[in-house]
Amino acid sequence: MRAARLEQALERLSAAICDVESELEAMKREHDPLASHIFVSRRRYLNVNDTKDGKRREMNARLSFDTACELGFRGSLDEWERLMDAVAKR
Repeated sequence: MRAARLEQALERLSAAICDVESELEAMKREHDPLASHIFVSRRRYLNVNDTKDGKRREMNARLSFDTACELGFRGSLDEWERLMDAVAKR
């Protein structure tokens, strides 16, 4: 009797593992809008021809930060600016 219950439990566990694996695959295929926004914003931030006082980068950072917040970014503007300037300049 215990062997039958153990076998049923293992079957349910196997089915649950298959469900989790299929959900993980589906998540990998889905498009992440925040990640895409970070990628594009960082590229624009680093490639902008800035003024001496840095106003153009500041304005671009604010605009992209607002969009990032709408997409689920939970950090502050300072954290966003650090994220945008994360790549060392050459």
